Amino acid sequence: MKKNLNGDEVVTSSAHDLKVQYNQFLIDPDKRAEFKAHLLENAAAGVADFPKYFDLMKEKLRSSDGFGIIASLSHYGLSFFASSKGIKAPAKKSIEIDQHHVELMQAIFLAVPEDELDPSILTPGVMQVVFDGLPKVGQTFLFQRFLDAERVEDKTELLVISLQERVRLHTQMVRNWGYFGQVVSLVNDLLAPIDEDLKKHYGFGGTDFVEVAKSVVDEYQQRQSLHWEVIGKVLRARNPREMLKMYYKLVPDIEGDSAVSLASLPQDITKIQLMSLIMAHFDLRLAGLATFTADEIATRTNKPKELVEAVLDELSLPLGALVGNNPEFFFLGNPVWDKPFVKFDGAYFSALPQAVFSHINRILDRLVSGANIKQKFSALRSTFLEQKVEALFRKALPDAEIRPSVKWRLGDTEYETDLLVVIDKTVLIAEAKSHRLTAEGLRGAPDRVRRHINEMVIDPSLQSERLEKLIWDAKEGNQDSLRIMEELRIDPSKIDRVIRISVTLDDLSLLSSAESEFKKVGWLDNDHKLAPTFLLSDLSCVEEVLDNPILFLHYLNERSHFQSSLSLLGDELDFLGLYLLTGFNNVIFGEENKNLVLSGMSEPIDQFFMGREAGIRREKPKPEMRPLFRSIIKSLIDRKPPGWTTVGLHLLSCADPAEQKAIERSLDKLRSMVRKKYRDPLHLNSLQITPPEERKAHIIFHLFPEKLRDHAKSTMGALAGDALEGNENVKTCVVFGRGTESWGRPYDYLMLAGRGEVVEE
Repeated sequence: MKKNLNGDEVVTSSAHDLKVQYNQFLIDPDKRAEFKAHLLENAAAGVADFPKYFDLMKEKLRSSDGFGIIASLSHYGLSFFASSKGIKAPAKKSIEIDQHHVELMQAIFLAVPEDELDPSILTPGVMQVVFDGLPKVGQTFLFQRFLDAERVEDKTELLVISLQERVRLHTQMVRNWGYFGQVVSLVNDLLAPIDEDLKKHYGFGGTDFVEVAKSVVDEYQQRQSLHWEVIGKVLRARNPREMLKMYYKLVPDIEGDSAVSLASLPQDITKIQLMSLIMAHFDLRLAGLATFTADEIATRTNKPKELVEAVLDELSLPLGALVGNNPEFFFLGNPVWDKPFVKFDGAYFSALPQAVFSHINRILDRLVSGANIKQKFSALRSTFLEQKVEALFRKALPDAEIRPSVKWRLGDTEYETDLLVVIDKTVLIAEAKSHRLTAEGLRGAPDRVRRHINEMVIDPSLQSERLEKLIWDAKEGNQDSLRIMEELRIDPSKIDRVIRISVTLDDLSLLSSAESEFKKVGWLDNDHKLAPTFLLSDLSCVEEVLDNPILFLHYLNERSHFQSSLSLLGDELDFLGLYLLTGFNNVIFGEENKNLVLSGMSEPIDQFFMGREAGIRREKPKPEMRPLFRSIIKSLIDRKPPGWTTVGLHLLSCADPAEQKAIERSLDKLRSMVRKKYRDPLHLNSLQITPPEERKAHIIFHLFPEKLRDHAKSTMGALAGDALEGNENVKTCVVFGRGTESWGRPYDYLMLAGRGEVVEE
């Protein structure tokens, strides 16, 4: 269960057997002071213990095989098995080691002077000390920040610190710009235009860099897979003697004689005991699995050895490189993030070569700065992002009118909208911002943080809001706005939905989900609804999973409302996982000022994309939706009546999957009643759905027998009129007419009614 450190009400969710479970955490107001005191006491104790555990880790790296320790952490903490059943950890982890822990341990290792390294054989006992102690070192910085925040009295500064911490924690825990294959492809495309610029300075091009770095990852994974395969075969032997024979057979370069080893086995040794001995012995090879030579990678890539060396040298630090560095900097800006390899004795070590792509943005910043092409690369990033966003929307919305880089003038100022999408009665405004989220930009005074966040999150949202307001003003008849709409080739009378988003090359999802915090510190007007910010690779996943235009538009539309009503902790694919199960239809999503912590919601999405990269075919995750709703959405897409996007969005917003099931059952019952009692002028003939949120439309299903078909449309109009006139909060009404004898069709007639507007099919 996740806890809010202020003792506020927190709702957590998790995915389990395609259901959503919500757990509420609420501290008794009378015990908040006690809870806070206990928290601060633990934080102070953790900070006090930091030197002890830091020195302990340093000593183990100094006196044992430091390379072996780091390799073991990665091997057992970060490895996953790929099989037809999906991607999973080798076993249920009793220890929590994440990539940032391994990166921290490597930084500590590089802080030991090379001449002090006196390694002995690595034993399981040493590794147990490391597994127990390293997480304590890792959490110390967070504890220190708790204590620092406690000394701040200004509420605005405190909220700024809270925002900084959320970003730091997110940056620390989330290690991927996207799924590995996505990142490799995106980076390769991004670097291709500056191949020659980099080659002139470094001796390798951008695409060379990507290929070499990826080849090291592939080589390491191949070696690890073989290691797991060998030990798996050994451990499946029937008894200890067969196990030892198999070990010598599969590992032929073991020193010693198998017969002698067999003879020396104690008669009462158990399979479990021998298993532990064999694994400890075989794990002595883990450091070797993570050690590479330029010749090996040159052979794998078919590139010159000198080019490979140049790439690996740019990614490497020598032993002792971080001697004298302040350990606190390992948390804020670990040098290992920039250079995740260690160069020694003409070879290169990295137990997490994937870190190159985890931290690719900061590494590319360093490379282009060194080649003196930072300005050129910045412009390239901007163009690259805009082109990718345009291509994504052309794929997602093939029937839309899509226009990039649209310029328009308001008064004496010219503005540019990065992407304008018009489809049916919906306008989508997308701003593509390629600015970098840097650790430096999130440190220091609140004003500096504010400028950083304004540039990347708030300003793009204000820009898209400006155009949205013009659309609504034009719809109301404002002449200046109408002239702008005419230039933009938008007929405001036909528009009833505007969706605003921002797209970036950096993961800013945590910032865009902090809308309430921005308003509390006065960085955002209370009446402004912040446009959700999507990482490009995440938006690509959303498009692929929600592979029809109505679902895609509905997700983008509801994301804005979802983040504005709740304080969210989770990344975009957690949000998508929650959407697949709920459609963002749940009473909790409409409740203001709730904190929602998402846990494990992205699992089915992760399994699909990671499985595909591993060559495992898995069914694409789909939204939970009842057959009737799915068939209506399909019919709308196929037939595309006027207002089809609006109708689809309203339908998807009226009920969660459980409510959809209840609606289907009620319609079946109503059908039976209509068929029996339709001759009665006052017979019950409609099912009406009023969602709890006023912004959502009133949905009506009107059922009629074949003999009353001629009257169906007039009855639908009367039902819509009654709904609009009977409740001032109802602004829009969608009516589906279904014939009781044509039950196989999702609907026969359709009506979209608003105040002063009716659209029929």
